[in-house]
Amino acid sequence: MFERILIATDGSKHSERAAEAGIEMARLYGSAITALFVVDIGKEYAPLGDLISKIADDLIAGIRGNLQNQGEKATRRVEEMAEKAGIAVTRKITEGYPAEDIIRIAQEGDMKLIVMGGMGATGLDRFLMGSVADKVVRSSQIPVLVVRKD
Repeated sequence: MFERILIATDGSKHSERAAEAGIEMARLYGSAITALFVVDIGKEYAPLGDLISKIADDLIAGIRGNLQNQGEKATRRVEEMAEKAGIAVTRKITEGYPAEDIIRIAQEGDMKLIVMGGMGATGLDRFLMGSVADKVVRSSQIPVLVVRKD
């Protein structure tokens, strides 16, 4: 049923809980896992505005490098968890817009399930920003399992 499962991670604790759920599903269904981290270029670079200077370029490179390192750690953690459970896993890090890239990569990889954490944002935060999980749930044609933080 779920031959290929995409686990989207941001390295947080709620994301790790989602990975645990995804790995358990993979174990039950004999699935392979892809661990995905998307470096959010929209959010992280936006505050720089139109600065065009060597300092801005260096700052962007530093931010990008830091986020790439976070992605390495996050996907490596999912990989370790999956390997410990005897599940085949691949890691993928990409730059873009998280919700869009999660859906695109899931479609391109013919994934049968997307698993991700949800922070459970409510009120004004949810209204103003929404969440990556909400956007994926609303837009994906692939089933999505959102594991809440509690």
